[in-house]
Amino acid sequence: MLELSASDTNIIDGSASEQQKIDTFPRLDHPLPYDEFFREYMEKNTPCVFASDFTQDWRARKEWVTPIGAPNVDFFEISFGDAEVPVADCYQKHYDSQEKKTFKLKNYIHYWNGSREAACGRKQCLYLKDWHFVQTYPDYDAYTTLQYFASDWLNEFWHNREDINDDYQFVYIGPRGSWTPFHADVFRSYSWSANACGRKRWVFYPPGEEQYLRDQLGTPVYDVDSVDLNDSSVYPKASLAKGRLEIIQEQGETIFVPSGWHHQVWNLEDTISVNHNWINGTNIHKVWHFLVESLNQVEYAIRDCKDMEDWVGQCQLLLRVTHGMDYQEFYSFLKTVARRRISSLNDKEPLVSFGIWTFGKKHILYDLKRIAWCLQQLLDDGHLDTIKTFNELEDHPTQLLEDIVNIM
Repeated sequence: MLELSASDTNIIDGSASEQQKIDTFPRLDHPLPYDEFFREYMEKNTPCVFASDFTQDWRARKEWVTPIGAPNVDFFEISFGDAEVPVADCYQKHYDSQEKKTFKLKNYIHYWNGSREAACGRKQCLYLKDWHFVQTYPDYDAYTTLQYFASDWLNEFWHNREDINDDYQFVYIGPRGSWTPFHADVFRSYSWSANACGRKRWVFYPPGEEQYLRDQLGTPVYDVDSVDLNDSSVYPKASLAKGRLEIIQEQGETIFVPSGWHHQVWNLEDTISVNHNWINGTNIHKVWHFLVESLNQVEYAIRDCKDMEDWVGQCQLLLRVTHGMDYQEFYSFLKTVARRRISSLNDKEPLVSFGIWTFGKKHILYDLKRIAWCLQQLLDDGHLDTIKTFNELEDHPTQLLEDIVNIM
């Protein structure tokens, strides 16, 4: 059961513990109580790595790996060869990311078996990224989400949607030399990444340090190992960036990536990893603040068009395109999570996450307190009265907030 102590349930104002400054990357070699991880890592927004023992029983670490510890690509081709998968070319920059195309998995495996060693050193380096494996093969049970990551509002929301079939649960397969550019995770969510096989090198910068790694136009650096960072005429503040952390992630190990920590990742060997993005009560305030900041940027970018018809609606549309979520979807997200918890308390039935983890009452009440804080921020923001779609809602934020207060 995922349960919290009394002291862990007291945060109701949306503020979490101050960001902890760390000089070394914490390694967790033995199981720890859930509420300890909650206090020391999620609340404090501190990264860490879990030892390989935590994933040793995963099916993925057995069937996806050869006896010598390499990716078992023949198994993938036989079992999943007709699946369509997204593949990025690490040598083709597309804005602040890498150019992607859709492959049949068996065609990607043919590339892997044929020319990847030569290709990664010359013309192309193809990296299978963001494959929705669980969504495509829901009965395969490749892995079990660790209990520390099971309070996952983001995938709970997507699993309970009926209009769209999607999630934030991914499999990555990359040859030695493939990599992911410098970035922070979507919505300023947490993420976790576990190596079924292979090794990765990670570079992290704590929140706020990324501002120094921007060029004169404000564009973030694409590659934190680029020699261009030494050129003060291009990156005038790069020398001010502090707190860089590096870690080598070994086979079986799991990295916890906190909210807003920018990072870059390289595959040091042929590697398969499992990755989730997730949000819960400990980082929802960061998600909200980032959404507000993103809307401010959209409004500023099209401020010259403020006299256009339904300018507010156009800003919300652009927010969803650029950010991945607008105000109404953010509210739908909160509502889905809140209503399931209210129903659990009313019906006295357990709330289940990933099919195996259940939430205790204190944890459910903590979640509702954090959602109530977020709803109040939404209502106080000033945009709701001008967004037409909110006026048409039957289950308005004011009603949801009242229902939460009544059940507390």
